[in-house]
Amino acid sequence: MDRKSRPTIISIGNAQSALNFEEAEREGPMFTHPDYQRDLLKSRALAAITDTGIVAGIYVLFIVTTLSEMPNSDNLHRAVFGIYGVGFVILLSIYFLLFMLSASQTPGMKKQDLMVVNARGDPLDPREAVLRGLGYLISLAPALMGFLWAFIDPEHLTWADKVSGTYLKRL
Repeated sequence: MDRKSRPTIISIGNAQSALNFEEAEREGPMFTHPDYQRDLLKSRALAAITDTGIVAGIYVLFIVTTLSEMPNSDNLHRAVFGIYGVGFVILLSIYFLLFMLSASQTPGMKKQDLMVVNARGDPLDPREAVLRGLGYLISLAPALMGFLWAFIDPEHLTWADKVSGTYLKRL
């Protein structure tokens, strides 16, 4: 059987006028886009200041109480202040970790109507919350560089966001 092959011509000109590649790049939830995250930087910073203030206020009460109970508080060694500094970082880390585990938002985030979510938009599961807590420690270590990174990163994410694969979302 000898058949002549004929070329098939399909015209989609009327059905699809142009391909929109920019729209394809923006596929996914809106809150994962860099522009969305950039718009949250001010609220994110205010939430961080609020949360740090809460922890600092509580910790100052602790320091005042312990210093007043020391028998020889006139002659304090510098190591005591170093221990207090390490204690503050530990308390701050525990504060953020527990709030991420329980509610995916801290009181500062709640005040700014923000919530930490995964890439699907769901609240954090325990594994993601622990990874984010680890990311907080990594972000704190080099003079808060991991948090300031959001201002220069093209995606406007902190190191904690990148380590845990999480985003902030406005409620």
